[in-house]
Amino acid sequence: ELNEARFLQILERLVGESKFVQNFPPKFIPEEDKIVDHVLEFLKPYRTENGGVLHVKHIHNPSYPRRGNLIVQYRPEGATSYVSFVGSHFDVVPADPSTWKVDPFKLTIVGDQLYGRGTTDC
Repeated sequence: ELNEARFLQILERLVGESKFVQNFPPKFIPEEDKIVDHVLEFLKPYRTENGGVLHVKHIHNPSYPRRGNLIVQYRPEGATSYVSFVGSHFDVVPADPSTWKVDPFKLTIVGDQLYGRGTTDC
């Protein structure tokens, strides 16, 4: 079952970093490590080194500082190999705040609607 309060807490942090992960070189060079840091903190209790079930690796290409990514693997009990999670990204398309009714770089909740850059990316 979804822990809505915890979900909104992490989403608020991620949307709050979206200004720094806009991807439109050379004007905007994303710093995905800002997102990675939050995800690593969120996953901390679930990581194998803390008694959890997830093997998490923060990877970098030395040519692109602050543009890291994560590999998250899960080995089901009794299995001999890992299941890897694939399919997400940490960057966003640039947002022009003058075209938004709310601040795109801050999570805004109106009723059951969530607004902010990146809220529907994943």
